[in-house]
Amino acid sequence: MDGRRDHRKRTFIGAKILLNGGASVLDCVVKDLSEGGARLSVNGAVAVPAEFDLKLSDSRSFHCRVTWRRLESLGVSFQVP
Repeated sequence: MDGRRDHRKRTFIGAKILLNGGASVLDCVVKDLSEGGARLSVNGAVAVPAEFDLKLSDSRSFHCRVTWRRLESLGVSFQVP
């Protein structure tokens, strides 16, 4: 086990990072998904703010907080409203 609370499932789901209340949008791909968070593949991940809304292509939405970042990927936790 790698210390995560929730089991991760490998995915390839298209998604959008919504910034400024949806005024700006970045395309991304959800590579891993669990009940509590996700790993996103996104160009320019270093420029994504610490919190944002995520809209998956299957219409699910989450408010996310970045837990780690690399050049082209982000780890996020889903925040409970």
